[in-house]
Amino acid sequence: MPFDKHKYGEYEKELYSLTDTAALTEDRVNALFAKLLEVLPNSGKLYKYKALNTFHIDELEDGYIWFCSAKKLNDNKDCTFNANFLEETERLVKFFLTDDNFRKMLVQGLYMNLSRHSNITPKAVEDCLNCLSQNRLKIAKYKFDKFCKDYRLSTAQQQQLINTIAFYSDPNETVIRKSVSDLFEQIKKIRTGNQVCSLTTSYDKDSMWAYYCNNHGICIEYDFSKISTYVQKGVFINTQKVRYSRKKKFSYCAIIQAKILNTPEAIAEADKIIVEQLLTKDKSWQTEDEWRVLTYDRGNENGLKVPTNIVSAIYIDYPVLKKEKAKRIIAIANKNNWNVYVRYFDEIKAEYRYDTIANIRAYTKKLKQVNMISGND
Repeated sequence: MPFDKHKYGEYEKELYSLTDTAALTEDRVNALFAKLLEVLPNSGKLYKYKALNTFHIDELEDGYIWFCSAKKLNDNKDCTFNANFLEETERLVKFFLTDDNFRKMLVQGLYMNLSRHSNITPKAVEDCLNCLSQNRLKIAKYKFDKFCKDYRLSTAQQQQLINTIAFYSDPNETVIRKSVSDLFEQIKKIRTGNQVCSLTTSYDKDSMWAYYCNNHGICIEYDFSKISTYVQKGVFINTQKVRYSRKKKFSYCAIIQAKILNTPEAIAEADKIIVEQLLTKDKSWQTEDEWRVLTYDRGNENGLKVPTNIVSAIYIDYPVLKKEKAKRIIAIANKNNWNVYVRYFDEIKAEYRYDTIANIRAYTKKLKQVNMISGND
């Protein structure tokens, strides 16, 4: 079935609209995951190429999929942001110096942190900061203590409030420049915290067998239709098709503006700006036809194990069949009733083909009979 661009666009639009994770009910996740299955190729099957010598076999034994930190992807350009950070810093400074935007950003940032654990409002945060920055020490301390008690602020949250007051009291250019001086590091942290599972649409891409496996590896088939739990669907609804083109210019100012507005539409647009940077790759990679699952795990630079047992088939290069690791993989596949296919080079037709182990043995026997190969199969 050809790729339905319109239906995929509708799915992606709804995915970006999920800005409040607290509102992700099981019914909504189920509905969106059903739409994902409708737009995925191969009735929901995607593939991952792995070199045998570096493959961690416990992925199959323990039932998980490995998500790599974006920092460790094989292309250094991948998941980077198309921004001139010197120019972007100057734009931010100019933006923060107008319309009291710096204070608005501080209010929204503090609100976002505190609202996770209380029913606080942006107006309450703004009133508190205005009061604490304008009143004398004795009154300010009383207001501070009352605010902390009313909203049950933790020690860490109290310290964040103190730090915010320091910036809020006098938002001059020096203070603003200091606050945005680590913009480059902030963007790097966004990249690093994104965990990526890169998949493709087919098991028979010769270029990927050569590049990722050196023609001595395996290709795993994942069947998304086997995903049944709410938790797993909540992870894999974030599966999107990679775009192959020049990246749009990234604007951190647009992200800040969205945070200040804090409407569902603004937040959705900000998320889209970030995700498009993570999903856009150079055209030279387009033969990979990649679909990418993204999940965010702040501060994680090592990668992430996502428990799920959705393997449905294993494809193995013929040259590694006799290796102990390959035998273990075949044994695991047989135990779990996964299909096993062998990729071999058909010397008669001069092309790679895929077949069962039983049929491969019959084929090699036939070749020996016509003296095209020698030795044991």
